[in-house]
Amino acid sequence: MINNQFSGNNMPFYGNNLNYNRNFKKEFQYDNLKQRSSGLGFFVFAYSLTMTVSAMIVVEVFKAFGSAKYIYSDNYSILTYFMDIFISVFAVVVPAFFYIKLSRNSLNDIISTKYVKQKSMIPILFLGMGGAMIANVATSVIADNFSLFGIENTSSGLTIGDSSVLSIVLNIISTAIVPAFAEEFAFRGIVMGSLRKFGDTTAVIGSAILFGAMHQNISQIPFAFILGLIFAYVDCKFNSILPSIAIHFLNNLYAVSMSILRDANIVSDYAATIISYSLIIFFCIAGFISYIVLAKNDKNFFKMSDKKDGIVSELSLKEKMTAFLVNPGIILSLVLFLITTITNLGLINNG
Repeated sequence: MINNQFSGNNMPFYGNNLNYNRNFKKEFQYDNLKQRSSGLGFFVFAYSLTMTVSAMIVVEVFKAFGSAKYIYSDNYSILTYFMDIFISVFAVVVPAFFYIKLSRNSLNDIISTKYVKQKSMIPILFLGMGGAMIANVATSVIADNFSLFGIENTSSGLTIGDSSVLSIVLNIISTAIVPAFAEEFAFRGIVMGSLRKFGDTTAVIGSAILFGAMHQNISQIPFAFILGLIFAYVDCKFNSILPSIAIHFLNNLYAVSMSILRDANIVSDYAATIISYSLIIFFCIAGFISYIVLAKNDKNFFKMSDKKDGIVSELSLKEKMTAFLVNPGIILSLVLFLITTITNLGLINNG
């Protein structure tokens, strides 16, 4: 008598093998993502720590030579700009070097600088700036009402030391240009690029979480998180880090330009407010038009798939985000960033 393996509730022998292989593959992908995310968590923590420690060391060096007044005095703000530029670059290059070496990757494997055609770049710039303006206004409204909850916004705004041409140029370089390259290299380059093998959705959300948390200020975290989603999304769509660098630069340039107009007394506060709101309205309208243009030219532009080279991951998005968040590196970074964020909160003294 022949034993029929297909009878009753018995599963064919190859069915068991398929389930075993699938479970093994799923477990392997989960562990791989968890390990990669932990390394990225340590990288972001090292990036933030290096920036803080570098600034402290520079200050102590100037103090040792009796030159601390050159740092704190507005009359020598030009030196401060050069310090900011050096610290911004140094803080990202050193941790990135060690991450690349320890993870045994190459920059070409995780960062793409593919050229984006002008006809595509222009609408994506307007779309990104429109999103940034909406996020900026929403965050400002929330931050302005912190007092209702007994919280004072302690974040310092952008300022300039003097109104000289050199000071203004260095301010733009240190505040708009350098951070755009440094932060995009770190978060849309190292972080997002390392996560893309596990799916673009995971890479976009994961990099945005770390980007927001790293700002460590309650008024900046929501804004940075939303911008992180926008920056990462457009980079994934164009498979290039160039769009996010451009949008990041324009957003920073808008902020520092408004600061320069006010602090250098180029225009009155009223005129600066009119200019600011005019630009916000312009970018929102241009962003909406760009949204229509991009959606019309590519019906799938605003759709994201986690397929990589035709391969579907065995993990659900929930499982991916669990693996991304529950590991030593990410937990360490987020906990320390949270502690700093709480420390930066100023409780209003009503007495």
